[in-house]
Amino acid sequence: MRDTGSVPKEAAEVLKRTSTGMVIDALALVGVNGGIRGVRPARGSEDARVLGRAATVLFGPPRPDSPNLTMYEAIRKSPAGSVLVVDGKGIDAHFTGDNQGECAKRQGLAGMVVYGGARDIAGYRSMGMPLYCTGSATVDKPPDIRIVGYNVPVDVGGVTVKPGDIIIADEDGVVCIPDEALAATLEKLQVIFEVEEAMEKAIQGGAPVDEIKAIIARKKPRK
Repeated sequence: MRDTGSVPKEAAEVLKRTSTGMVIDALALVGVNGGIRGVRPARGSEDARVLGRAATVLFGPPRPDSPNLTMYEAIRKSPAGSVLVVDGKGIDAHFTGDNQGECAKRQGLAGMVVYGGARDIAGYRSMGMPLYCTGSATVDKPPDIRIVGYNVPVDVGGVTVKPGDIIIADEDGVVCIPDEALAATLEKLQVIFEVEEAMEKAIQGGAPVDEIKAIIARKKPRK
């Protein structure tokens, strides 16, 4: 498994100036589904921009081979700069709180993405630790749900996230770029940049609708 904390410098420079919406458009041209459904910035994280490689935590019913692992240990095992992606099966219960957020911040993680609920939103907000989840939750996760895997593929919001995949998040939500699709996505992003620039000029210049439609068509996957 590759270092989950490192994003190539050239790629990072491009992605840091790119919105999740533009990445989704580029992924569509590549033929990849990367938009994670149901996970949104917690209050206070709307202005954050998160970029990093995924480290993953899988929750589920205990199995004989389940690791004896807590969230704190998972956080401490994750490289600085990574984004911890927690698969809580979308359950409306909290899988993290601000003590874990403080631990993650001290570990140097770029953000926390939880496919499930979170508590202590105010704590996350006050410490400036970006948090994305399905919503706030006062109820703890079910007692028969525990960590059953670390740095294994997880399914969150309709997307499979593998350790080392690129996670980008902003006020619109969270997107995953598969590591093997990074080069192709960056290439298609150049097309998206050109389309967005052309769209801005066309709209500001009062271009006919047919011209705008033709510009939009450039970023639509060919059937």
